[in-house]
Amino acid sequence: MVVFRNTPEEWQRLDWMILQNGYACLYLRKEFLLLDIAWFRGERYRVIEFDCTAWAGEQALRTDVAQRLRLQESGSFKELGDRLKEADITGKGLVLVLHHLDAVEKELGQELLDVLARAAQWHLLLGERLLTLAQVDDLKMVYKPVGARPVLWNPHEWLDVPG
Repeated sequence: MVVFRNTPEEWQRLDWMILQNGYACLYLRKEFLLLDIAWFRGERYRVIEFDCTAWAGEQALRTDVAQRLRLQESGSFKELGDRLKEADITGKGLVLVLHHLDAVEKELGQELLDVLARAAQWHLLLGERLLTLAQVDDLKMVYKPVGARPVLWNPHEWLDVPG
């Protein structure tokens, strides 16, 4: 399967805009996140939403992700990364939405974004799309690049972010 066609129409698509810069993007304002979730659903993406405030720690995070994606339980982030290679990507692709990612420790959120980026790279090699939309409540929240790519702001809000 060809992931995208090299046409100007494709370059305007939300999935293209996110994937050309990495595998994840940040959201502050809920209305933009909801708008983009609706777009992905309309394009036949499977969307799975997570409430990160429910995660009491790394084990709870890994258990929730594994259960919701119907993966075998993992004992570490490395194992979770291996399990994510087995994730069932149907339709146009899979979008993981992380509501309130900054509710978990920053290092834990960073590690999750890294694992998801590596899984997205793997699936992209197979012609499958896996994207992460991470919503945060703190405008100053910044994550290090994941999958050797930065985690950028979504196309709606990037002009509003102070430099």
